[in-house]
Amino acid sequence: MFEDVGFTVEKSWIDKVVTSHSPEEAYKIFESGAAAGYLNPNYYSAPLSQEYIESFRFIVRKSFEEQASKTGHVDLVFYRIYLLAIKNND
Repeated sequence: MFEDVGFTVEKSWIDKVVTSHSPEEAYKIFESGAAAGYLNPNYYSAPLSQEYIESFRFIVRKSFEEQASKTGHVDLVFYRIYLLAIKNND
């Protein structure tokens, strides 16, 4: 993929990162990133009602609460992609 646009990939890897959070913290992390993708009206062929958006957020929040362990925390798993590439001078 990167080679097709003029880069030489020197190194790339994926790290699995697991962090533990309260359900409220997990929800805030969701809202800071993923929510924009799930609730972006540009990704839907029909308008999203305010009721739909509120219901969606409620379901996500409750899901984090239900996933909490006995310690009251949710483990979030992220896969971080790292890439070292050099732009060719073609």
